[in-house]
Amino acid sequence: MVNARPILTDLRSRIQAYDASQTVYLSRERPTHSSDRPVSMLDMSSFGIHEIVLPGLLQFLGIRSLTLDSPYDLTSLAGLRIDTTHIASERYPWIFVRNEAIISELRALFSCCRTVAFDNWSSLTGASDLWSGLLYDVIKPIRKKDLEFIFYLGDPQHRLSFQVDEVLDIISDFSLYGKVTFALDESEAGKLWRVLNGIQADAGMADEDASDLNRKCISIFRTLNVTRLLVYSASKAVLFSEQQQFTLARMRAAPVLEMATDARQNFITGFSMSLLLQLEIAHCVAFGLVVFGSFGERSGRLDQKNLLAYIDQWIDDLERPDTMHLYQESPG
Repeated sequence: MVNARPILTDLRSRIQAYDASQTVYLSRERPTHSSDRPVSMLDMSSFGIHEIVLPGLLQFLGIRSLTLDSPYDLTSLAGLRIDTTHIASERYPWIFVRNEAIISELRALFSCCRTVAFDNWSSLTGASDLWSGLLYDVIKPIRKKDLEFIFYLGDPQHRLSFQVDEVLDIISDFSLYGKVTFALDESEAGKLWRVLNGIQADAGMADEDASDLNRKCISIFRTLNVTRLLVYSASKAVLFSEQQQFTLARMRAAPVLEMATDARQNFITGFSMSLLLQLEIAHCVAFGLVVFGSFGERSGRLDQKNLLAYIDQWIDDLERPDTMHLYQESPG
């Protein structure tokens, strides 16, 4: 368990000092009535970031958000129309959207990208085909190898085992063109391990402690060719990479807040944002936990002030006698 205090203290200073005025963040949230700015849960403008709505084509491709190095004219891309009515349920939909105009626009856009966060694979029909097409027809030809990709698997037991193997191979292939973060919650990690080891979904589940889960996560990481495996829960996040493995305990919150519909996606939003800010990986995990926790406690949009306030609360919580034990490694 890493010491969160110095990470949080430094994170606070970095957030206050960061200037991202040339950066563009594209999210799939709905726009307001009066502009093209999306109503997302994290107010990017408080960081000097220009936030606009992700074009429908990119949403169809299973992309949740993009960050760009500089302002970009999306007029041509937004003007490309495809009829997704009959292809949304296709297992191999890429062929229906693959044409010269679309490929050209996508290559130009991805040449300016810094981070790409994808949607929940298990809930998106045809995701494997779309992402494979995006990789080999768009990303590979532009020869850009400094991208950050974030993948969220979802529940693998909703798919056939060969489909799981297929998408894991595709996700691993993305690592040839940038850094890949593969994200799961603890339950999904256990289910993925069972799928990879041929254990039926209806087989009995043995009691599992932290060491069992850790062993399974290491096995998953070694199976993949990704930069990072990120496994998170309501109480902590664990990161696995070739260079390091660490656990960061988060500030506790009411269970009802942890079960919010977008709670896990909020974590990924924070993690993606911190990659944009080019923070160290421990800071990225901490920032994901800050956004994850902050949103559960506030009904409005999160701005820089809200996030800094949550960091201060977390630091105070580290020093309280009645909560100090929550941030220490449990025995066994």
